[in-house]
Amino acid sequence: YKEAISLSKDLEVEWIELHTGSYANIYAMLNLNLNNSVHSIKELELSKTELKELLKISLNNIKTSSKEAKKLGLKVAAGHGLNYQNVTPIASIKAISELNIGQSIIARSVFTGLKDAIVSMKALVQEK
Repeated sequence: YKEAISLSKDLEVEWIELHTGSYANIYAMLNLNLNNSVHSIKELELSKTELKELLKISLNNIKTSSKEAKKLGLKVAAGHGLNYQNVTPIASIKAISELNIGQSIIARSVFTGLKDAIVSMKALVQEK
């Protein structure tokens, strides 16, 4: 990630977005029973211990990358695969200024209404 972040600074971009899809996939395989569905991710069909370690590494990579980017004066956003179950650890990373969360909010709004879906997500994000 360091090279891409450094290049972003060299190109004088204002914002970068860290892709949280890998983190979200690992989280789902570990905590959301995805491994027992037709949508299981073959590469992540690992033991709970291995998934916990991968999740720790993934979250640490996001933290490290966001801190590095902020140190260079870049604003940091994060998104992809974030939802009501996995957002709080990402939201707690101080170097991240913005979260791009759409699909899970819209999906929940079908059942709860858009206002309640947004209020619920804001509460989770503000738990940080």
